[in-house]
Amino acid sequence: MDFPAPFHVIVHHIPSQTPNLVAYERGTSTSKNALIFVGGLTEGPHTNAVVGVLAKKLEGSEYGVWELRMRSSFTGFGYSKLSNDVEDISALVEYLRKLGKEKVVLMGASTGNSLCLWKSLQHTDTFLLFIGCQDCLEYTKLREHNSNPVDGYILLNPVSDRQAAGLIMSQEEYEKSIGHAQKMIADGMQNEAMPTSLIPFIFTSPITAYRWNSLGAKGGDDDYFSWDLDDATVQEKFGQVHKPILLLPGEKDELVLPSVNKTELLGRWIQACPKGVLEVQEWVGDTARRFMELL
Repeated sequence: MDFPAPFHVIVHHIPSQTPNLVAYERGTSTSKNALIFVGGLTEGPHTNAVVGVLAKKLEGSEYGVWELRMRSSFTGFGYSKLSNDVEDISALVEYLRKLGKEKVVLMGASTGNSLCLWKSLQHTDTFLLFIGCQDCLEYTKLREHNSNPVDGYILLNPVSDRQAAGLIMSQEEYEKSIGHAQKMIADGMQNEAMPTSLIPFIFTSPITAYRWNSLGAKGGDDDYFSWDLDDATVQEKFGQVHKPILLLPGEKDELVLPSVNKTELLGRWIQACPKGVLEVQEWVGDTARRFMELL
């Protein structure tokens, strides 16, 4: 596997109730706007090749690329939750505003064939699970979390982690695993680690009963992009989007069942977004199209 060439970052210590919350800025510190990239499960700063592509393509623009070492970064995801991510990201947004950044865009990557990153791994037995797209939609709940608003969202390859789990677990294994997690939660053991024998082989670090249920159970806190969610639930998930949002699902995503009509699913997500957001989204879409043509 080829490793990226060395690159420079500027390290920022972010004032927060989270100890040692650190952000990394790529590009020039004179950029007046900021793009925050959020990876996900097992991911952390400097681990996703997409960030390097973004930083390269945004050179000379008005945007700098930022990554954040959150509580859930790397192996921390197993003991964390979406609300923790929102708190950490909100602290970074507040810091960026104090630096004078005019626009802040939040970008998340979810399970799937993320541009060149997946291409470099498609001949291995490695599975990568990203949760950044869930973070983006969770962040739209501004009143619930009292978080600092951003100016736009980009969701790259949004995919259901629950339904992706069905590709690496049998139905019997899945039901036994989720049932055990829910029993632990009912017994007040939601913050205790799941037995390793009951979770997918891709998880090589501890994961709590709560987090596994959140990721794997229908209606869990992380269950945003499943195709079998009813219209009311989809409306609840996407209806709080308050700023322009760009949805970039993978047309041939290997972690989406072939039977799923991706066009129809995307249409349901778009329909659930407020109309004002969709009107502005046309400009965002054109801008992204021009960017993608350069890749």
